[in-house]
Amino acid sequence: MTLLSLKNLSVYRGRKTVLSDINLTLREGEVVGLVGPNGAGKTTLMRAALGLIPADGQSSIAALAPRMRGRAAAWMPQSREIAWPVTVETIIRLGRTPHLRGGQKIQAEDQAAVDRAIAQMGLDTFRNRPATQLSGGEQARVLIARSLAQEAPLLIADEPTAGLDPAHQIAAMESFSKAAGQGR
Repeated sequence: MTLLSLKNLSVYRGRKTVLSDINLTLREGEVVGLVGPNGAGKTTLMRAALGLIPADGQSSIAALAPRMRGRAAAWMPQSREIAWPVTVETIIRLGRTPHLRGGQKIQAEDQAAVDRAIAQMGLDTFRNRPATQLSGGEQARVLIARSLAQEAPLLIADEPTAGLDPAHQIAAMESFSKAAGQGR
């Protein structure tokens, strides 16, 4: 099954072409890495594919209504600042937002997804701590857990292991590999 299809995707900043005629198909279980120097357009490509910035061409995810986009793809941006002193669990629960109807409270299956993500990222001892009291690497793990709790078929992460120590870098990559093994 195709999770993302890009056809002739192009991005412009003013008159400058940043990306031109990108074609890409991502299927279940694939793990793809975008590699290149800073400023090459990797983040721009991910944002355009998700419909977060204007682009010409077609993106199967960008074409979806916002709520359906949230069910189809989880996005973990490069920026990891957590500004509000809410608990780790509250932040991870935000990953379940696309699955809830307006005003609906979190259901048992949503809580189970949150609990799985907390366990997967080794965050149980931080569950009730304000996320603003965590180190940068710990906050990065919280945001990875939020993306995992979303349980979207497609996970797009921009430098997901930046700021993590080597052990947690490996654990994060194993989590992504596990998700791919489940067809995500």
